[in-house]
This record gives sequence, structure tokens and C-alpha cells, in this order.
Amino acid sequence: MSEDVVYSEVVFVKKKQADKDDEDDPDQCDLQKRRSCCDGVRLVLTALCVIFTTGLIALSFLCYMQATSNHNFQKKLQDLQEVHDALQENFTAFSAVLEHIYNREQNLSRALNNSAQCPEDWQYHAGKCYYFSSNTNTLDWFKSRDACISDGGHLVIINNRDEQEFLMSKTNKYKGSFWIGLTDKSTEGQWLWVDNTKLSTDIRYWNGQEPDNWKGYRNEYTEGEDCARIEQNNWNINSWFDAFCTIAFRRICETRSSR
Repeated sequence: MSEDVVYSEVVFVKKKQADKDDEDDPDQCDLQKRRSCCDGVRLVLTALCVIFTTGLIALSFLCYMQATSNHNFQKKLQDLQEVHDALQENFTAFSAVLEHIYNREQNLSRALNNSAQCPEDWQYHAGKCYYFSSNTNTLDWFKSRDACISDGGHLVIINNRDEQEFLMSKTNKYKGSFWIGLTDKSTEGQWLWVDNTKLSTDIRYWNGQEPDNWKGYRNEYTEGEDCARIEQNNWNINSWFDAFCTIAFRRICETRSSR
């Protein structure tokens, strides 16, 4: 009986001594602490991985949505550009139609005005009517003067720059030379219009050294050039020349309009 008790005490004492030895072992304590730290680090790293993965997924989704949005925007922009081009093309065509209609209306209005204000085949400008004979209807200066009188007018008298520019626009269109109502037949160098008014020193459009009263290569025109003509000139408003009165040219007649 006594032996059993002693044995139990011995065992208990040994067990306590072993537990005390474990508690007193510093290596064992460090190992346990390290294990606890590693578990915490693993937990933190796992959480970071989850957060990072979630962020990547969200960023990928945002990139996809942005790419889709950009594609849709580019498509809408392209559609708008096509609509703009179509509208621009239609606007250009419509403008051309309007311009054509306007020009026709202006020409019709002009024709109606001319027919109402001027005789047939005469052209209206600034309160006057003008007749330009064709290239098959040419006469010398004297016959041209008489023909204009017979038609109810006279060879044109040019009073200002506007009238000169109008006549130039027509002579450039019809081409050729036309008699005007200016001559120094009575007195050399004293140029008179057909209504006997003197040529103004301010309103004259002689070309270059004109009038030069040329008498021909062999002096065959002893009286020289005593009548004035106007001819086409696209670059110079000064388009008057003196000429031999007996040469046949086209003519410009003038009369007052009926307005």
C-alpha cells in the first residue's frame, strides 16, 4: 500500500517537473509565437490578395466599359458626320437651284423692263436705250449717223465713266469696233459730238497716243482720221481710236428710254 502511494507521487512529481521544464524552455515559446505571427501574416496577405484581385476585376470592367463607350461615341460621331455631309450636299444643290431661279427671274425682269422701256433689239441702261449693230450690219461713219437718226436716236454720246464701262462690257461681249458720235471733221483737233457739244477735257477715253490723225502708209488719206470708234478692250477702259470716216464699222445708237 505504501509502495503504491510513493509511486504515484513520483509519477506526479515527474509530470509536474516535465511541465515545468516545458514552460521554462524559451525555444518552445519562440516557436509558438512565430507560428502565431505567421498565421496573422497569412491572413493579411490573403486579404490583400482578395482586395487586389477584386480591384483588378473592377479595373478590367471599367476599361471594358470605357472602350465600349468610346466605340459607341465614335460610331455616333461618324453617323453625325455622314448626316452633316448629306445636309451640306443638299444645301449646295438647293443653293444652286435658288441661284438659277434668281438669275432667271433677273433676266426675265430685265427683259420685261427692256421691252417696256426700249424699242425691240435695244438694250436699257441708266435711263437710256442702246442699239449695237451686228457684224453683218456695218456702215461708214456718215451712214451710221443717218441710220441711227432713222431708228429714232443718234450715234452714242458718252457722258461719264459709267456709260463708258457699260459700252465696254458690250463691246467686249460682241467683239469688234463700233462707231460713236464723235468727229473733228469740221475743224481738225476740235472734237464734237453729234449734238455739237465739245468733247470734255475730263470725259475722254482715248487709247494711248490717240487721236493721231494718221493719213495712211502712203499718205493716201490726205484728210486723216476724223471720226471716232470704240473697240473691245478687256484690260483698258481707254478704248477710243480715231479712224478714217469712210471705213465700214458697226455702230452704237442711243436714245432716251420711255420711262
